[in-house]
Amino acid sequence: MAMRYADADGHVMENEQELNEFIEPPFSNRGYITYRQLLPTLDAFHTPNGLPRKEGTFDPTIGAERWLEFLDRTGIEWSVLYPTQGLAFGHVALPDWAASYARSYNNWLHAKYLQVSPRLKGVALIPMQDPPSAVAELRRAVTELGMVGAMIPSNGLTRHVSHKEYWPIYEEAERLDCVLAVHGGCYVNLGFNTFTVFPATRALGMPVPLMVAATGMIVDGVLDAFPRLRIGFLEGGTDWIPLVIDRLERELEYGGLSLPQKPEAYFRSGRLFVGCEGNEKGLAYAIERVGPEPFMFASDFPHEIALDNCMEEIEEIEERDDLRPEHKPLLLGENARRFYQVGVGAAT
Repeated sequence: MAMRYADADGHVMENEQELNEFIEPPFSNRGYITYRQLLPTLDAFHTPNGLPRKEGTFDPTIGAERWLEFLDRTGIEWSVLYPTQGLAFGHVALPDWAASYARSYNNWLHAKYLQVSPRLKGVALIPMQDPPSAVAELRRAVTELGMVGAMIPSNGLTRHVSHKEYWPIYEEAERLDCVLAVHGGCYVNLGFNTFTVFPATRALGMPVPLMVAATGMIVDGVLDAFPRLRIGFLEGGTDWIPLVIDRLERELEYGGLSLPQKPEAYFRSGRLFVGCEGNEKGLAYAIERVGPEPFMFASDFPHEIALDNCMEEIEEIEERDDLRPEHKPLLLGENARRFYQVGVGAAT
């Protein structure tokens, strides 16, 4: 099968016993803490052992070899790998532990995935709890470990991700010409983890933090201060984009908000990228509002997609009649190539 697609957002299932072996002093002497307690909980949803999952998803045995099988079966050229438990990384309170865990995770990801195949691309964790350490770890991850950028926690940090405390991180990402991506998946203290039905928690807990992060970066001037910075917003769909644009437009007209350019222009700037889902009806409208260039196919393997039904998301996009044929190659590969600067201009 010809390699025509690129996957903007896949996941690793962290093996925390292995991760323990990568932890450096002084935290390597942590015998009183079990390997299952390295990070805070993802969602604080109090169900024993989580919820029943679709067979083949969230499989802890999936590693690099199974990932390569997935890529071969789907015709995906490469995938960018984000964490699973690490989506809760923003809730780490101790800056020294955040810095140590980030370094350990990045070394583990490099050893267990990136060194196995160049088709597996890495996104680093960086300790935004201590911005100078985050700058240093971002630089190390990109220049020494060959990663494409770093993840910004969607939830948990004590300041908004647009706060000037974090601007040195954005400055360094711009200098390195690497990506930063806000990734949904941690629902604590958003008001949704108190729902009694977990899918409702996930339904709102994914897009709302992305909406908040994007709004802050627009109104607090991050995107104006760093005009070459590329930011991604992943695993929350696209429906939130028209909402942000319309509400900010209303504030420009009636509420005293002042911006150097219209909200829509930021999404059309070629610097904001958004993971899309094949079955979301709002995707066609989001494209109508801001064009097709921001949107990237994301497999989410092995979370919601199992190996046995790995073509579903791709086929949903390929078969849609409300998307223009010339837009589908952008969604399924070219936009991700531009975002991550991997094989830019490669034929699809």
